[in-house]
Amino acid sequence: MSRYLLAVAFLLSMFPLAAQEGKAKLLITFASYRDRPKYPHIFFYEHDGVAAGKITGTVTSPRSLASAEAHPWLTQDAKFCACTYELENKTSKIHFWDMAEKKLVDLPKINDSPNAVLSPSMTADGNLICFAALSRPMGAGLGYHVYLYDRAAKKLIDLPGLNTPKTEERMPKISADGRWIVFVSNRKQGAGLSDVYLYDRKEAKLVDLPGLNSPFTDVEPSVSGDGNLIAFASDRPGGKGSRDIYLYNRAARKLVNLPGLNSAGPEYTPCLSADGAYIVFVSERIGGEGERDIFLYDRKAGKLLPTPGLNSKTEDFDPSIIVLKAG
Repeated sequence: MSRYLLAVAFLLSMFPLAAQEGKAKLLITFASYRDRPKYPHIFFYEHDGVAAGKITGTVTSPRSLASAEAHPWLTQDAKFCACTYELENKTSKIHFWDMAEKKLVDLPKINDSPNAVLSPSMTADGNLICFAALSRPMGAGLGYHVYLYDRAAKKLIDLPGLNTPKTEERMPKISADGRWIVFVSNRKQGAGLSDVYLYDRKEAKLVDLPGLNSPFTDVEPSVSGDGNLIAFASDRPGGKGSRDIYLYNRAARKLVNLPGLNSAGPEYTPCLSADGAYIVFVSERIGGEGERDIFLYDRKAGKLLPTPGLNSKTEDFDPSIIVLKAG
C-alpha cells in the first residue's frame, strides 16, 4: 500500500466522525500525566464541535524510558506532530512524529545544540518549524531566542530583526501561512515585565500592536492563521483571576471580549485554531477534573463547550488545536 493510502486509512480510522459525517471536527493534542505520574505524554482528543469527544490516541514512544513530552503541535492535516522531548537528566529536543507511520522523522540540524531546544509550532503543512532554543551555538546570543527551521531544505532560516543579543525571546508561535511569528520578550523598551511581539517574515520587521501589552506580564501568545488575531495570557489588573486569557484583533487594534471564558482561577497557555474560531486553554478553576484542566471555547457561540473524557484526575496541559474538514 502506498504511503498516501496508508495516511488516508489512518486518518479515517482515527477520526471516524469527521470521515462519516463530512462536517468540521476538532482535534486537540495535549500533554498529560494520566498514564505516567512522573513523566507527561502526548495525547489526541477528537471533538465534534458541539458537546461530544473522546481520546483517540497517543504518541507511542517507549513507556520504559524516563522521558517527558510536552508542547505538542499538529499540522493542519493531522499527519505530523511536533513536540518537546526530554530524557531524564538530559536537555530537551524537538521530536517530529509521523502520525500514519507511527514513527519519528529525523530533522537534521534542528537539535544540534548542547542546550535546550523546545516549544515547536508549525505552518499548516509542517514544512516550517518555529521553536525556542537556549544559548544555541552560533545562534542569536546567550539566553533563549527564536529560530525557524525549513524541513525541506534541512536548515535554519534567518529571521533578521527578530532576536536581540542582550535580551531573551521565547514562546514563539508561527501562523499557519508561515508569514507571522508571535513571541514574548523582556526587552527594556517594552511596556511591561514581558511583552508580546509580532514579526512579519515578508517585511522582515516587527509589527506595532497598539493596545495589546500592559505594564505587567503578558505571555504565551498564539496567532491565527492569517496573523490578525493574537490570544495571550496576562496578569494585568481588571481580570477575573490572577491570570486571564485575552484576545487582540490587530485590524481593529483592540482587545476582543471573551464572555464566559475566564474564571476566578488562573488561565493560561491559550491556543487559537487557525481560523480563529476556537480557543483551547488551561485553567486551574474550581470544579475541574484535576489540578490543571483543558477547556475549549467557541468564539462564535461565546461559551465553553463540553469536553467529556478530555481531562483526568492528574494534570492536563499544553493544548493545541486544529479544525479537521472532511473532503
